[in-house]
Amino acid sequence: MVSVMQKQNRHLPAFLLLLLLDGEAHGGTLWSKLKSLLPDQWNIDSGAVYRTLRDLEERGAVSSQWMTEEPGPPKRVYAITQKGLEELYEWRKDILMRKQSLDIFLSRFDEHVRSGRLHEDA
Repeated sequence: MVSVMQKQNRHLPAFLLLLLLDGEAHGGTLWSKLKSLLPDQWNIDSGAVYRTLRDLEERGAVSSQWMTEEPGPPKRVYAITQKGLEELYEWRKDILMRKQSLDIFLSRFDEHVRSGRLHEDA
């Protein structure tokens, strides 16, 4: 059986791109927003956020620059690029398709629960 935890980061790039639509942000801010936005079961660690941001930057979906104006150590600030916007639209298509498939699964599962072949809380 595939663990839900193994798949929790599958859509992390999509969420990061979506959050960057609100404006530039550094990794720590994005991580905090994700933690408040997503269910606790996701347990997204900051390392996964930074690895994903680095991958997005390598693909040209985000750009970054060092912010040195604020007190404290410099922070890398990320912004979505045109390529990132295009990728975000692709994520939307993918997520809609997965949502439709999952809705079919849940509907069929619920039919089996109603018929007595399955118990919902087994």
